[in-house]
Amino acid sequence: MYSVLLVDDEAIALEGLKMLSDWEGLGFQICGACDDGEDALSLIMDTLPDLVVTDIRMPGIDGLELIRRVRSIEHYDPIFVVLSGYSDFEYARTALRYGVRFYMLKPVIEPEWDAMIATIVNELDAKSRTREQEEATSKQVLAIALSRMLRGELTEVDGDIAHLMDQMNQLATGWRYIHIEGLTCEGTEICRSFSQSGHALYVDMYCNQAGLIVDTAREPLELAQRVHEELLKHGLDCSVSVGPSVLTLHDLPESYIRAAKASLQHFFRSEEGGVIDGDPDSSLEMSYVLPPSLVLDELLIAVERSQEQKVCDMLHQLFETFKDNKIAPEVAYMASIQIVMKSIELLREFGGTTDLWRDVFHFLKTKPGSVAALKQSLHTFLELCMGTVKHYKEMNSEHPLVQIERYLQENFHQNLTIKKIAERFFINPVYLGQAFIKKNGVGILEYIHDLRIAEAKRRLCDTEETVRVIAEDLGYVHYHHFLREFEKRTSLKPVAYRKWHQPGDRLGISAP
Repeated sequence: MYSVLLVDDEAIALEGLKMLSDWEGLGFQICGACDDGEDALSLIMDTLPDLVVTDIRMPGIDGLELIRRVRSIEHYDPIFVVLSGYSDFEYARTALRYGVRFYMLKPVIEPEWDAMIATIVNELDAKSRTREQEEATSKQVLAIALSRMLRGELTEVDGDIAHLMDQMNQLATGWRYIHIEGLTCEGTEICRSFSQSGHALYVDMYCNQAGLIVDTAREPLELAQRVHEELLKHGLDCSVSVGPSVLTLHDLPESYIRAAKASLQHFFRSEEGGVIDGDPDSSLEMSYVLPPSLVLDELLIAVERSQEQKVCDMLHQLFETFKDNKIAPEVAYMASIQIVMKSIELLREFGGTTDLWRDVFHFLKTKPGSVAALKQSLHTFLELCMGTVKHYKEMNSEHPLVQIERYLQENFHQNLTIKKIAERFFINPVYLGQAFIKKNGVGILEYIHDLRIAEAKRRLCDTEETVRVIAEDLGYVHYHHFLREFEKRTSLKPVAYRKWHQPGDRLGISAP
């Protein structure tokens, strides 16, 4: 809303000016009505109205002197409307020299007055848009400079940036930096919205971080809490911390560093939630000492023995130590990685495959944002390891021939011989061959061919792979060897077998 000051030494005329327009409907607030120039000048100095409607002839300070004095006020350029009688034309000419563009004779004719006020409103709207654009551009330039300064890319500011900072400093009681980590694109836009509403100045930082620079008079802690709550509404559990107050924007790095340090506390306080206040009196120091290797070794022994309760208790004790000693998040994460990698070595000793690498990669990729999440993630991984260890122990306790059958079913596509299999399971090859025939009714090599041809039949029906590709994948070095074994078991060539299994194309061939 714009402000208007009405000035006329005649009380009736002054009341008439109040009633002449629907000021509120036009977007104006009457900030005063003065009957002499001195009072008007004093009120103008206090309120800086956008529009001044004044009579020319007044005792003491007349309208022209009022305009002249107001024009000398730095960075202030209101619109003047001059009212005068017909005989005051020379006064009007002088007013034009003072930059007055709106002049109207008394008595005022309403249609002319309404048209003039409409023009003034359009002009004020245009000035307001220009001012907003200039302010937005200035803030954007300043935000980029401050972002570079906080990232250490800009050690000194001068020129226009320094001037902008000084202007901002004059309007503020001090500054605090709100630090936000863990942002997504959606979270970034939420933080920007607080800048667009005029509550703060938004700055881009590293990766998934951002900041809001807030005048201390605007209650930064309350604003930080609103930011945190808005992020939570959108399912974003970001850390929000506030640095201490600094006097000027030039000192802002002090507030930023403290806020960034305070954000590390979220690693231990995520379950409590809320905003961390990086007050200068609070301790933010972290420990960077890894836990003793004996603790990790004892934990792995419990994993090897599948002592689930002991593993759970030891993890709880380990992570309580992290919290009590304020172990830096990266150190806690490194200790967890050590446990994961040693667990993989343990599985290899039991003859395990590398299937768990997928789970290791997932663990490394989804770096937990809190000590509770890290503990849960590590516990889940160790439960998986204990289950795998138990499986291998049970499998190795079975009869060797059962283990060999399972091995053949999993590896029939490889180049297997009775000698290689016997060496793997520490069995005499002759005994192995005889015992296998006795248990399964066929020799090992025939058993392997049966498995291969069964897989070949499936792939012929379910895929469009060529016969040669299927043969090579199943471990047949010579294509004719595959054909011989296939016909031996199906009485058909592979192409005919595939054709018979195509719908509506049986050719009268009996199914094998």
